[in-house]
Amino acid sequence: MENEKIGERLASIETELKNQGNKLTNLEKDKELLYRLTIVSEQQQEMNKNQQIQLNKMDKTFNNINLNLTKLNLSQDELQNNIKNISKRVDGIEEDLKTESSKGTISFNEILYKYLIWWILLPTVIISAWILFKLGL
Repeated sequence: MENEKIGERLASIETELKNQGNKLTNLEKDKELLYRLTIVSEQQQEMNKNQQIQLNKMDKTFNNINLNLTKLNLSQDELQNNIKNISKRVDGIEEDLKTESSKGTISFNEILYKYLIWWILLPTVIISAWILFKLGL
């Protein structure tokens, strides 16, 4: 009977050893998997660092582009204001040129008015007044 108990105990110990062996094999597989996951995690962290560096560079680049576009818009506004001012000055010059060119032309009415009053009408009035004075009228 004791042999039977020893046999049973031996069988249960063998079963337990097999279970422990399976657990040990599973732990070794888990250890290998954990090692692989650790490597992948480290690689991912390194990739994240590199990506963050690239994102920071892109952020600086976009900020510079934004700054340059703002400067370009301001210079375009200034250029438009300068063009408006130049246009006003050109309009003023055109008006002055029209005024000066009209002064340079000979106006028949002005000449007739000046010479008719001073050279024809005035002597006629003086002669008429002298004649009337002589005639006593």
